[in-house]
Amino acid sequence: VVLHPGAGDPRRRWPPEKFAAVGDALAAAGAQVAVVGAREDERQVVEAVVGAMRAKAENLWEKLSLGGLAGLLDRCAVVVSNDSGPLHLAAAVGTPTVGIYWCFNLVNAGSLSRTLHRPQLSWRLECPVCGVNCLGGQCDHDTSFVADVPVEQVVASALELLSAGARSSDGANALI
Repeated sequence: VVLHPGAGDPRRRWPPEKFAAVGDALAAAGAQVAVVGAREDERQVVEAVVGAMRAKAENLWEKLSLGGLAGLLDRCAVVVSNDSGPLHLAAAVGTPTVGIYWCFNLVNAGSLSRTLHRPQLSWRLECPVCGVNCLGGQCDHDTSFVADVPVEQVVASALELLSAGARSSDGANALI
């Protein structure tokens, strides 16, 4: 299983401790967990996830080329990620995904099928800091708008995809 806790917009980042809880739950189910990221601003969040996990997780921050990332994602049983490039790359190579989306972004960037993809949504419209409704305007805060997505929902969706063996392109379903 790969976790990708980064996102270009900090407002679309689910908290590291929530990714860590998901990683621990999936490791308890028998999965090997890797945490990926490439940009400099993702280093801290990847380290925070790996550091907060009780189970062992591989820190692959900046250790993969784009082709290497595509190859890893292609071998995964499930990818759990914020709405980001690696989430969409995982879907493109046919890997089941649990994506964490801000409601606006699901309309534009979400997978059309639910066979292999389980979007988890935050319906928050107001900035958690100042209360500005971002449907009609924008504020200067970079606080997460997706922090309210429950860990339990993400874990349930990931375990459902794992147990269903949703990945069947070559009949293999390695827990990576």
